This record gives sequence, C-alpha cells and structure tokens, in this order.
Amino acid sequence: MAGITDRLAESWDDFIVALRSNEGFQKAYYEKLVEVLREAAREWSNADAIPRLAANVLVDIVPVTQSAADAYKEPVRQQIYDAGHELYDLVIDCVAVNPD
Repeated sequence: MAGITDRLAESWDDFIVALRSNEGFQKAYYEKLVEVLREAAREWSNADAIPRLAANVLVDIVPVTQSAADAYKEPVRQQIYDAGHELYDLVIDCVAVNPD
C-alpha cells in the first residue's frame, strides 16, 4: 500500500484535475481527499516534520481550489468555495503543532 504522502498527492491530483478539466465538483474525489487529509493529520500529529511532497500539496490545496471555483457558475462555484474552507481546516490539522 502506498504511503500517506503518495496517497495525498494522488487524491489531490484526482480532485483538482477534475475541477480544472471542467468535470464539475466530483464528490467521490473530494471525499477521498478529505479522508486522506484526516489520516495524514493523525499520522503527523507528533511528527517533527512532514515530507516535502506533502508540504507542496498542502500549500496548494486552498488557493488552487478557490481559483478553480472561478470557472464555474453557481451553485457549483459556492460548493467549491465551501469545500475550500473545509480543506483549509484539514490542512491546519495536518500541520498543527502538538503542545505536549
């Protein structure tokens, strides 16, 4: 089984390629990305660092998702914006520092 970083990159790629290809908001791809982000947050909760590829994906998720939304009309545009807000919270969970 692929590691969390590879699965994060793959799920992000599936989600954003569909958006950029004007395939609309693909709920299955979004749900997979959310699942992988939650898993990554758990896995990295006590890590001193995260892999560079993961950092590369995490810094792109919110701005690229929001940018892709501009290509759509309502209500899909709002759905993508809302997803971007949820993804933001998940990215924060992935990089949060455990105070212990």
